[in-house]
Amino acid sequence: MSQSPAPAADQPILEFVEVSKVYGQLHALDRVSLAVPEGEWLSIVGPSGSGKTTLVNIVGCLDRPTSGQVRLGGRDIAGLNPTGLTEIRRTMVGLIFQKFHLIGHLTALENVMVAQYYHSMPDQAEALAALDRVGLAQRANHLPSQLSGGEQQRVCIARALINDPRLILADEPTGNLDAANEAIVLELFHQLHAEGATLIVVTHDSTVAGQGDREVTLEHGRLVRDIAHRDAPAASDGGNR
Repeated sequence: MSQSPAPAADQPILEFVEVSKVYGQLHALDRVSLAVPEGEWLSIVGPSGSGKTTLVNIVGCLDRPTSGQVRLGGRDIAGLNPTGLTEIRRTMVGLIFQKFHLIGHLTALENVMVAQYYHSMPDQAEALAALDRVGLAQRANHLPSQLSGGEQQRVCIARALINDPRLILADEPTGNLDAANEAIVLELFHQLHAEGATLIVVTHDSTVAGQGDREVTLEHGRLVRDIAHRDAPAASDGGNR
């Protein structure tokens, strides 16, 4: 399965340079500069309306900035058209959402295989292995309505991982989960991080935010705080896992 080329060892996998996003008179993002090294777990926090969703949409190639540069895997994606953004999203980014966004009439296995379909070619064995990785092989033929919230989120994680993304972007991944399922999801994230994955986790939960290597805070569209929780991870081997 092909991937975009890895950035040079000293080049961040993601870099924002003076990025702004303006809706009319609203500056959802206001000259944000941010670099994320390969293999880092970055937590992004901030109150409602601080710009977190806008930042997620830009990182996830769902939107483009009004101005500034966004480099993902060494490529400036700020000026790409929708087709180009879709291609980058399919090959580089694994998305995990708070509301799951599973297709209700498809089984857990089929929901994972849909992501394969849009990337290359569905492979049932690979999809089943992804579900097994998140502890759900025995639930592969269940519909979302037959799964708990925690199980649905784990299907989302399997779906996000199936195409071996360079960057995993999680938007409030534990927001709809109880404490037990939150712990399961965070343990999966720790496993991925230990294997060299780059994680960007947007959250309102201080416990979740504290799991990362680094935490940045947005307020009124500006990056106002950037703190390290622990030493930065060693350089990875380019994301091969």
